[in-house]
Amino acid sequence: MWDVQQLFRRYNGDLKRYLRRRGASAETAADLTQETFLRLLTASPISPVDNVQAYIFRTASNLSIDLARRQRLLPFLENGEEVLDHLVDEAPSAERVVMSRQELSVLQAALNQVPQTPRSVFLLRLDGRTFEDIGRSVGIPTQTAFSQMVRVMMHLRAALDRARK
Repeated sequence: MWDVQQLFRRYNGDLKRYLRRRGASAETAADLTQETFLRLLTASPISPVDNVQAYIFRTASNLSIDLARRQRLLPFLENGEEVLDHLVDEAPSAERVVMSRQELSVLQAALNQVPQTPRSVFLLRLDGRTFEDIGRSVGIPTQTAFSQMVRVMMHLRAALDRARK
């Protein structure tokens, strides 16, 4: 992917100046810049990005346009700012998306460490199969399938706990 810290150091000042020239206050420009880089962290572009600088500035421009649209609507609403404060955004925050991706990466690495048979038990159980069915498929007793599932889950939990510390 890309090194977001390096890109932030390189384009942070230019991006804030760009947003200021478009009419954003210093505070709003700083907020939009941070949101731009959060989006960059969580983005999954459909195709490869050839010009990262253009991608960053287009993202900031789109965020600026979205903000301007929201602000144009506020005068038509009585207590518009208060209404916005009470609206619940069902989408996970950019921070939550990044954390979830990191946790999935940790879980995948931990699952890759599990021997083949217990991993098969775990994956078959995720598919909704019963322990009896899993035991027959893998060629182990039902109780062994259950025990292996428990061990895999404990292994994954420990990996997550280590990653969170």
